[in-house]
Amino acid sequence: MSKFSDWEFMLNGDSQEFRQRASEIRSYYFNIYGGVDHWLDCPNDDFRMTTLFCENETDPDVVWQVGYELISLFNGASILFSKEYRKASIFKLLYKESPVDFVPNRGAAALLGKPSVSPARISEEYKNGSKSCIKFPLMHLATENRDVYFILKYLDMESSWTTYYKLMEAIETFANEKNIDLDTSKKERKSFTNTANNFSLSGFDSRHGFKEATKQNNTQSMSIDEGYGFVTSMAKAYLQKAYFPKQGNS
Repeated sequence: MSKFSDWEFMLNGDSQEFRQRASEIRSYYFNIYGGVDHWLDCPNDDFRMTTLFCENETDPDVVWQVGYELISLFNGASILFSKEYRKASIFKLLYKESPVDFVPNRGAAALLGKPSVSPARISEEYKNGSKSCIKFPLMHLATENRDVYFILKYLDMESSWTTYYKLMEAIETFANEKNIDLDTSKKERKSFTNTANNFSLSGFDSRHGFKEATKQNNTQSMSIDEGYGFVTSMAKAYLQKAYFPKQGNS
């Protein structure tokens, strides 16, 4: 898969992964290609992204915002599986190979919705993305479903107890709405909430203030890495049961 749009996003990030994704069948929702110097016939780190969401778009401002949103969803899906994932970013936008003036990320929180293509094409792109890695079907789902959207967006935020606590609350709310049993360990959840809520354990990142530091606390605490592991295990359990039930527990 290669360029198919006049709008191209030039990417920074994990070149090794970009090279892998560029070699696979994947989705035109998030089409990564490049990594080859055709003049010198050798690899390079020039990786780019195009998307169906920018087809027939004429406003560069809108295109920039679409790009930021897709990168955010891609990063969130990546961090679901690796806390230390090197986030992707856009460093330049091209239109017909010419640079477009930079526009900052306005951070608008809204679903991208469906691109202006047929339902059959949307289904085809979902299937193609699924042949590459789980990130692409998750991104597809996040363009139309607020639960997947919230999960990926929270994961793209700063790694902190505040972020993780909000993510836990969101997952539990979505699970209740769909009557999904997350099989969460009560002991782990108590340890997580104890740490996230207690100033003496998580410091200035805690959800509660100084008074909590004066209370004796005998519940085992978690490290921030363990907190990440706890909430991402919840997220995976929810996503599997809500959207991938046929895949079992793998």
